[in-house]
Amino acid sequence: MNDGILFYWIMWIGWVVTTFLIEKSPFRNAVIFILLPGIIISGYHVPFSLGTVNAAFAFFLMIGLVHVIRNTGNLLYYLAVSFIIAVSYVILQIFALYDPAKLFIDKKYLLILFLTAVMFLISKRKIDLFYIPSIGIFIGDSLYQLLIFRLTGYLEIGSLFVLDLLASTTMILFCMVILVDMFKKIRRVSYKKVNPAKQI
Repeated sequence: MNDGILFYWIMWIGWVVTTFLIEKSPFRNAVIFILLPGIIISGYHVPFSLGTVNAAFAFFLMIGLVHVIRNTGNLLYYLAVSFIIAVSYVILQIFALYDPAKLFIDKKYLLILFLTAVMFLISKRKIDLFYIPSIGIFIGDSLYQLLIFRLTGYLEIGSLFVLDLLASTTMILFCMVILVDMFKKIRRVSYKKVNPAKQI
């Protein structure tokens, strides 16, 4: 599968669903503001002395940083979670680079599953699942690109491969949040049916 396909499919599906199926609200407007510009600028790269940064990747990073700035009381938590995600990303990338024969599934899908599991296990709030991955993956990809700079001679931060990871991880986390909330509601309803005692 070509890099970038997952990113564009997920982003376009998310934009269509949000625009035409969700009622107007501040949340809907915020999601549209994130998705549509991300699609538009994903084909652009911001050059610097050692390489380039994908414009959409930098845009998602800024959105994640805005979320962190709004919640400065949990700054240490955000730093710790972002560092864990970044280190996990770098370790898996280096392992795949030096010993790819031991990977039992494709590196992209292994990274998606692993990063999703890490985020879901260590996050405190559901809203963090949609902002922190952009920061952690950005830091991780930057560190990985610096580590392999001697091999490539060029830094490409936020390639389509990385955008696939970010979009897929966020989508899976979103689906998991919906499923967890649904199971909680079902459990709450079934509990009420089993315990119909009236309050005195």
